[in-house]
Amino acid sequence: MDREFTLRIFDLRRGAFWLSFLVALFLIQTAETDVLAGGIPPYRPPSATKGPGFSIVLPQETLRGILESKSTLELTRKRFSFFLKGREFVATTTINQSLQAYLDDLFSKSLGAMAALVCIDPISGRVVAMSGFDRIEPSSKVWTELLVPSASLFKVVTAAGAIEFYSMTPSTTFYFNGGRHTLYKYQLRDKRNRYTSAVTLLEAFSRSINPVFGKIGIQYLKRDGLLEMAGRFLWGRPIPFELKVEVSPLYIGPDSFNIAEVASGFNRRTRVTALHEALISAGIANGGVIMAPSFIDIVVEKGGEMVYQNKFYPLIRAVNPRTAATLRRLMVATVTRGTARRAFRGYKRDKVLRNLVIGGKTGTIDSNDHRFRYDLFSGFACSKVTGRCLSVGVFVAHDRVLGRRSASFARLAFRKYFEDMNQ
Repeated sequence: MDREFTLRIFDLRRGAFWLSFLVALFLIQTAETDVLAGGIPPYRPPSATKGPGFSIVLPQETLRGILESKSTLELTRKRFSFFLKGREFVATTTINQSLQAYLDDLFSKSLGAMAALVCIDPISGRVVAMSGFDRIEPSSKVWTELLVPSASLFKVVTAAGAIEFYSMTPSTTFYFNGGRHTLYKYQLRDKRNRYTSAVTLLEAFSRSINPVFGKIGIQYLKRDGLLEMAGRFLWGRPIPFELKVEVSPLYIGPDSFNIAEVASGFNRRTRVTALHEALISAGIANGGVIMAPSFIDIVVEKGGEMVYQNKFYPLIRAVNPRTAATLRRLMVATVTRGTARRAFRGYKRDKVLRNLVIGGKTGTIDSNDHRFRYDLFSGFACSKVTGRCLSVGVFVAHDRVLGRRSASFARLAFRKYFEDMNQ
């Protein structure tokens, strides 16, 4: 099959997908919940075909309860079986076995106390890999159960609000005094002197400059604006999935400095799971729409008929397409010249990565007792040739020794996924 024919087939498949996607989006927008205002539409479980003598449809809630007893190793296989009411069922997953095995091998050699990495196809919401470990609670499902401080990853939310609500651009200029990665009350005052630095929004985002985002929170978004945009990016909201997902908490204190702390990510109370991390960048890569995630494709009764089939659907429109495009520019700058540049150094000379548009946001913060150093990365990679994308959410809790950083894990995941796609 030649290259031109392959691309035509891809375009046809993509066109068919977007037609069905637009119909689904129209139906959601006409529902009681206003998606554009940040509301999550009521969850409707996937339909299923009843097998002979099988009197119930298998809802996602029931499936979630069953899968809680499954090990992480079982859940990431292509197929696994389980029993319900004395009958055997077989679940087929969306997990890419080649990528999963590669990541599992990487994490088996990793240092640190815990780590998790989730890979999602942004256009469909299909979870293609879930890997990681927890040396403290080895049986935990670290991808969805472990909450870690979101740190500067929350700057995505603040930047989205500045762009969406106040029409800021990458070249909008801000001024700050003092260090880039500190946050003191004096840095939040509008005082300029010979020590004042001027930066654009793009520079402030890519270099993760805390005082700038603290000022955006206090002077522009304020408490209500931050809560609105955080809700659009799923903080404080349940995420429908076949496994239990801890709700990412968000708390903003009563005074202005509390607002600045949250807006800049300079706090430990705003937390996130690896799955949630991946959904953030997935929504940005997908034009502002976050698709409902899923890792179970179908469930069939052994020797019988299908009882569960996931229907991928838009979960929420986080931002409009123009805001999403601007956020992608900011995230690309983070990789090319910002806080993730070291992890992606030389990627334009790599035979696989040079054909990708890569963007992301990093976050780093110590635990309350300073035992762990949390290191996060949420990002996307999109092929310049096919348009296929992959989004990732990664965190690593470093212990005594700093091991491989989260952005480096993301780089390896991007390379493996797209290398396999090219073969």
